Amino acid sequence: MKKFFTAFFALFPSKIPHLFLKMLGHKISWKSKIGFSFLFVNMLELEEFSKIGHFNFIKLDILKMSKKSVIKNLNYFKGPIKVFLKEKSIVGRLNKFTRAYSPVNYDTSSLKIGTGTGITHGNFFDLTCNISFGAHSQVAGIGSQFWTHGYIHAKEGSDRIRVDGDIHIGSNVYIGTKCLFNPGVNIASAINIGGNSVISKDLIKSGMYANQPLRYIEMDIEKTKSKLKKVSTKGLLDDVYTKNKAKK
Repeated sequence: MKKFFTAFFALFPSKIPHLFLKMLGHKISWKSKIGFSFLFVNMLELEEFSKIGHFNFIKLDILKMSKKSVIKNLNYFKGPIKVFLKEKSIVGRLNKFTRAYSPVNYDTSSLKIGTGTGITHGNFFDLTCNISFGAHSQVAGIGSQFWTHGYIHAKEGSDRIRVDGDIHIGSNVYIGTKCLFNPGVNIASAINIGGNSVISKDLIKSGMYANQPLRYIEMDIEKTKSKLKKVSTKGLLDDVYTKNKAKK
């Protein structure tokens, strides 16, 4: 019911939503702004001068926006996801952030956007697992994709597994247009990635990276299983393995 009333009151004009949202237990600064958007959220926190624009569809577990953070117009957020925007971070227009519900997925995942980090418009974020950005990074241009899950099929028959992995982007990272990130990659700070690049492995050394040539990689499903950790959650539709690394 809290989600339903949050969505209902958020549609009112001017400062009327703030009063009712506070009554529902949300933490809303009077100096924040909410446009004409659909907000179906369990927990909403808007600090001073944070802003949600018009015609956004936001159906989440948690949305926390720090001072002067902005979600512009026509963005789509849906799934069991926790979203955290740090101070002066920006989500532009027409971005899509999605995650499937149980029994496809398990637990919840998070999207963390660091201080001063910007995401322009027309990008896609698969939040099967967590995605995080450090401070002062930029997803530039249009059409980049961030995937936190993929599949490996056996050479014959119906056997397949899903492989999940978090994506971590450091601080002061520039990402050019139409880049594609594979599950489980970690991008260190002070890195520039050229447009149309496919990022399939960790980038550790700071500097400039451009698109790699297509190469052959030997693959066997049983060898892959032996290198990964199986997710033990019961009732999932697929056999799911994770390649997340231990945090340092």
